[in-house]
Amino acid sequence: MENTASQFDLLGQLRSLIVQRNEAAEAFDVFKQDAVLAPAPDIANNEVSSDEAADMAAEEVDTFRAQTEGLLASATDDELLAAYRQTEGEVGDLAAEALRDELRRRNLEE
Repeated sequence: MENTASQFDLLGQLRSLIVQRNEAAEAFDVFKQDAVLAPAPDIANNEVSSDEAADMAAEEVDTFRAQTEGLLASATDDELLAAYRQTEGEVGDLAAEALRDELRRRNLEE
């Protein structure tokens, strides 16, 4: 019997992107705390200013959004439905919410 199950782990990849995003956000929060307590950055030694860090954080958000949109766009309707069914579908579950939004965008039933 041939295995027709998809090897595309949409939910796992989506959750991995969310973890990466959360880690980047946490690192930025630590940087912000340190920046408040630290002296002004030494530009000669290539220290990053808080403005530069904010710009880098904004780039991270854009990168995360693009990766998430690309991942969801590359999924088939069946993969989206299967991944959503693996979640509890709870409010606050970022993976479930992203999948639900894509399902609605495609006018698919949950």
